[in-house]
Amino acid sequence: MVGDLDELLAELGRLRAQNQRLQADAAAHAAANEKFRVLFEYSSDAHLIFDQNGIIDCNNAAIAMLRCTDKTQVLELHPAELSPERQPDGRLSLEKSVEMDATARARGHHRFEWMHRRLDGEDFPVDVTLTPVLLSSGPALLVVWHELTELKRREAELRAQLDLIRRQQAEIYRLSMPVIEVWKGVLMVPVLGALDREAAASLTTPVLAAIARTGARAIIIDLTGLTGADLPTAHHLARLLTATQLLGAEGMIVGINPSVAQAFIAAGAEFPRVRTLATLREALQRCLQTS
Repeated sequence: MVGDLDELLAELGRLRAQNQRLQADAAAHAAANEKFRVLFEYSSDAHLIFDQNGIIDCNNAAIAMLRCTDKTQVLELHPAELSPERQPDGRLSLEKSVEMDATARARGHHRFEWMHRRLDGEDFPVDVTLTPVLLSSGPALLVVWHELTELKRREAELRAQLDLIRRQQAEIYRLSMPVIEVWKGVLMVPVLGALDREAAASLTTPVLAAIARTGARAIIIDLTGLTGADLPTAHHLARLLTATQLLGAEGMIVGINPSVAQAFIAAGAEFPRVRTLATLREALQRCLQTS
């Protein structure tokens, strides 16, 4: 009897110790769940969890982003259903979403841009991160949305500003290359600095207008101050000089330095029926001789 009682007391002690461990594990698990719930619910980014049946939970940020009154409006929907029919690349949202989900499961996570749609019908760009998770109910995907609307707006504004600056620079460059009548019937355009394709193209209109206005018989393009050139620049200059010939004016290029000459040769640029001379003086002397 005494031995049986000792064994029962020992077993009771083991059960009590096991129960304490289980309680400690449960408390730790509950604390971890509470921390996750706080992170999930109060994150500034939208968080959603979905499985094969659709969205099973989402946080307050997701509700606000989708402009819902509460999460019941989106439960059991797949995130792809909160999207326009097609993504910006033209693919069907439902079709592409299957690929995104599969990529996340294969890699352990997947991050990409996506166009979603609020419940009021407004589309908005989102940076999406998909992470596979395992719940007591089975496998699921944790979704994090970071809205890109403001970022895209700022990028569009920046692109517009850069485009405006480029147009202004081209106009400033055009104005800095005046068409000068250096002699009766002889026009000259001094090119200074780096001549890009836009500036080269912008030369055509004022040069041809000046030839028509003055009845010039010669146009001299002075490249003495040109610091760089490429194939598009050379092609624009060749077209300009061809156009001047159609108006009856002889086209001349002067002041080509070795580096610009090498750039034109490397680019394969050709100037058919265009006279090239070393200096502006030589070009003017030729014009005087033929006048």
